[in-house]
Amino acid sequence: MKPATAAVLTVAALFVGCGDDGDDGDGFSPVVSEPLSKVEFLRQADEICVSTESRIDAAADDLVTAKKDPAPAEVERIALEIVVPALESEVAAIGALGAPEGDEEQVKAILDATKAGIAEVEADPQALLDGAPDSLRRAETLASKYGARQCGIR
Repeated sequence: MKPATAAVLTVAALFVGCGDDGDDGDGFSPVVSEPLSKVEFLRQADEICVSTESRIDAAADDLVTAKKDPAPAEVERIALEIVVPALESEVAAIGALGAPEGDEEQVKAILDATKAGIAEVEADPQALLDGAPDSLRRAETLASKYGARQCGIR
């Protein structure tokens, strides 16, 4: 297997946030918050990307160490059952952060490129053996230019 395959499998992450119920006794708990600063957005986005890296890495390690040339069905399973859901969760979680004021278009471009990459992986999971889809590479480049340090293909 090519090193790029293992790298592709480390792309995604998931962040599960929690908070209090905010109940002030009237049964209604409005949430009003200021938009995140770019520094805080990047900190949280990087946290999202790191949080499930170990799960993705474990799947990649199993694929690499199990066989020299993994079975196509196993590559497809890892791609569709681990990589794609992780990328979808990443997009949802980062999207839920809300882009910093004035950076909406940049963040949207990163997320859109990631979504396009997800579609490419779904359409041809075996192509991961040749490396990350172009759209995921574009998402990585955009995220890096924006300032992300943990998100993207390693």
